[in-house]
Amino acid sequence: LAARDPRLAEPVLPGHPVTGAELLWSLRHEGALDEADLLDRRTRIGLVPADRAAALDAVRALLDGALPRGV
Repeated sequence: LAARDPRLAEPVLPGHPVTGAELLWSLRHEGALDEADLLDRRTRIGLVPADRAAALDAVRALLDGALPRGV
């Protein structure tokens, strides 16, 4: 995924190893459903409220580009 879009290789949140490619993989292949699923269950970024807030815009942008309209 990151080979097609190098931005996906960047961390979603500085100081955390989770990349946009990992989140996109979770959406496409692991059945992740929404931002809460990605942040709270798949990555645990959401366990720290400040980290969750800092990563939220990046996750929403990824969701907006990855999911069909109306989902």
